[in-house]
Amino acid sequence: MAQIRISKPIYSLWCILFFSTVLTSQTKNEQEERVDLNMFPDTAISLIKALPEDCKKLKFYKETDNDHRSFEAKFKYNKQRYSIEFATSGMVEDIEVTVKFKSLQKTAKATVKMYFEKEFEKTKILKTQKQYVFENLKASGASIKKVLNNKSDIAPNYEIIAEVKTKSERSIREFTFSNSGKLIKIRVLNPASYEHILY
Repeated sequence: MAQIRISKPIYSLWCILFFSTVLTSQTKNEQEERVDLNMFPDTAISLIKALPEDCKKLKFYKETDNDHRSFEAKFKYNKQRYSIEFATSGMVEDIEVTVKFKSLQKTAKATVKMYFEKEFEKTKILKTQKQYVFENLKASGASIKKVLNNKSDIAPNYEIIAEVKTKSERSIREFTFSNSGKLIKIRVLNPASYEHILY
């Protein structure tokens, strides 16, 4: 990856954010099963039925990720790919939209690039998503539509799947960064999870 020139204030901010965070690498063992909408919790069904009529290619899944269970709806809207993850209670956990890495906010993008350059010999970004997290698990049809129309007041995280190479190994990992580019979480992807996570 090419060397990036960046101002000293931004570099200092990156150092503070990075070294103040203690992270534990986990393994992502995500499995998904295609299901019918009627298998979703009632609250989730109501929210899905309130989606804009021009949402296309709606598909429904039940997901297992280690001990976590959830439901997910995937679809296209305004030529972008979205997924909404629901807790088993039916409440929204997060909404993700696939974007291009170059579209990330400028400072956050530079901070993320600097992290990859520092930590790995090579990095190939495979997928980038904006992740809107509903921490209180309360989302109405209106709040979902705000995300779909890029009008949400929630600052999104950035979820990046990348193939990375260190001196000892090559692996595909899922990185979650805050809206400012602070590293939140790293998970190594189990090969069985590659296909549906990447696509």
